[in-house]
Amino acid sequence: METTVGIERERFIVRLSDGMIVPAIKDLLPTVQVVAQKRGMLPELFGYELFAGQIEDRTPPCRSLEDLKNALIINDQILGEASFRDGLSFNFTEFAEESQITELVVNPFDRRHQKIWESISSERRLAASRVAAIHVHVAVVDTNIAIKLLGLCNDNMIEYLSKIGDHSDGKRLLAYRTMSQSKGTPPKFSTGDDLLEYIREHGGERDVWDLVRYKSKTRTVEFRMFGTTEDVNEIIRYAEACLALYRISLK
Repeated sequence: METTVGIERERFIVRLSDGMIVPAIKDLLPTVQVVAQKRGMLPELFGYELFAGQIEDRTPPCRSLEDLKNALIINDQILGEASFRDGLSFNFTEFAEESQITELVVNPFDRRHQKIWESISSERRLAASRVAAIHVHVAVVDTNIAIKLLGLCNDNMIEYLSKIGDHSDGKRLLAYRTMSQSKGTPPKFSTGDDLLEYIREHGGERDVWDLVRYKSKTRTVEFRMFGTTEDVNEIIRYAEACLALYRISLK
């Protein structure tokens, strides 16, 4: 593998007693981070999403798909142990029915997220809270290669990649577009300065909600169109698809 690849994975937090999605990140995340530290893992590999009924785990940058798979499995073990302690479990649906969610609550950790929550409509809050995704990060050191890779991600490519990771007949992607108020296809860039100016115009890379975006701080291209799954082998297939595009951008 010519580069490194990493994963961000979202999942819904549910009560063991009835399987309902609950906004329990405030209590669960500290437990997870303690378990991670005891196992010699970085607590920062586990975090929150906008909706308090989700938790996110991350892998470090991996130089092989085997290492990536092992990192995902270790994260699963940590999350499984911590959630059981708190009487919780996880749901890996990529699109939750409204009736599954007990309460719409923003996470308590991030003031930026809280400001977003306060500024958006109830429709967009619900849309944001119903979706869970897998994000694939491919390291791209050369900005020119990043521009070529983003340029490959036109409407047709976005549709193709989305279908690879779709388990909801398009409902998740529709909800994401409702929340982001964007189709999600990145624009074409001519130079690295154009790309960085685009990020600045949005207020920073975290506020670029395209389905493929460049992360200048980590120098990665992030693919955000895949639905979540507990099948680690399926996640590896997502990574393979992104790496295939990366190789094309090198030509």
